[in-house]
Amino acid sequence: MKYDVVVIGSGVGGYPAASYLASKGLKVAVVEEHLVGGECTNYGCVPSKALYQFAEAVKTIEKTGGSSTYNWTSLIEWVKNIVKESREGIEHVLESRDVSLHKGRGILTAPNKIKIKGEGELLDIEAGKILLATGTDPADIPVARFDGVGIISNREALYLNEKPSKVLIIGGGVIGVELANTYSSLGVETIVVELLEHILPFTDRDVALAVKMHLTQRGVRVHEKTTVKKIEKSNGKYVVELSNNEKIEVDKVVVAVGRKPRTMGIGLENVQVELDQKGFVKVNNKLETNTPGIYASGDVVGGPLLAHKALLESIAAARNIAGEESFTVDYKAVPITIFTGLEVASIGYTEKELANSGVKYVKFKVPLYFLSAVKIKGGKNSFAKIILSENLEKVLGIHIVAPNASEVISSYIPVYLGKLGLAEASKIPYPHLTVSESLREFAEYITGTPVHLMKK
Repeated sequence: MKYDVVVIGSGVGGYPAASYLASKGLKVAVVEEHLVGGECTNYGCVPSKALYQFAEAVKTIEKTGGSSTYNWTSLIEWVKNIVKESREGIEHVLESRDVSLHKGRGILTAPNKIKIKGEGELLDIEAGKILLATGTDPADIPVARFDGVGIISNREALYLNEKPSKVLIIGGGVIGVELANTYSSLGVETIVVELLEHILPFTDRDVALAVKMHLTQRGVRVHEKTTVKKIEKSNGKYVVELSNNEKIEVDKVVVAVGRKPRTMGIGLENVQVELDQKGFVKVNNKLETNTPGIYASGDVVGGPLLAHKALLESIAAARNIAGEESFTVDYKAVPITIFTGLEVASIGYTEKELANSGVKYVKFKVPLYFLSAVKIKGGKNSFAKIILSENLEKVLGIHIVAPNASEVISSYIPVYLGKLGLAEASKIPYPHLTVSESLREFAEYITGTPVHLMKK
């Protein structure tokens, strides 16, 4: 069986390329070892945001002194149904484009040959070109090895059969703080343990501090500069000893310390595809590996492990595979979004990065709680920060900490890209009441004509 292109992996880094290439008349196959849609659809973006939206609704009711009751089993079933619908949507896209879907592990045996190892017989297929989009798996640590029951990853954490009463999360990165926000909002006692100086260590301290204050206000205990020394199982519970000698008994331990690339056991050594020191696939600016005809996209190539970045890479790789004019992804223009009630959205450089590089800059930072939309949504620690070059001619970074920041950043992206000047933004009638109108307010502030903010 021969195809023009075979895509290994059906997640966001894979299926868009398959759909695009098939729409161009190529004969395309997708090989998927697990569930169509990959991590984002089945274990990441979709289920986590479904739970998140429900949790925020619960907190909204509580803000006015109300209370809510819900059935945990029904909630998880609802999440599963949302995921199922999303997965079926991707399957429909592939089917409607006549993309062949093969279930099993794709193992490269030669630069144009793949062995599919599934539950049934082995299947050998040939490909003119190959796109690797195998993604990543959750990583654990020696003191907390996954047992699939009580020491778990994000995959199990979003589908628990019973609501836990107390959870400890190892890792204060994006997954850790998002789970902490959702769990605590649903009434689960939550502790976060972060090894480094502050949670969200890739962000500036003011961003991390705002999120920490928000989580603390929701009842989350945050331990920074702290490690887990030991975990012992006792009477169905887990006793966690921290580096500060505190012992905490919990129902579940969620390990959220990072991801590892799925590059082992797929035959990359058979085709001499090079990996970097962390095991991610090395690609050039066309997303092609060192082996001609073999491309890679999405989380498996490293960089920001974000679905919207993977999707763009998938399309860029597809265009290169098809021999069309393509594009390269500007990774600094890929927004980082963190869904924590008081959300975070960032694009460009942080102050920390610029300082470490010796780049001089000018910072403008304004609180956003004066906006009625922010008041209604309960974002007391909200702010927006724009970092400009020393001569004020170029926007180097934009950081928003506010309710709905994940949506609001889309309004700011044209400013970062230089497509929209601040003087122009100050004249745009952004809808009222929204958090997006913060851009007009901010533009007025920087250009010296603020209505609501006092110019310092």
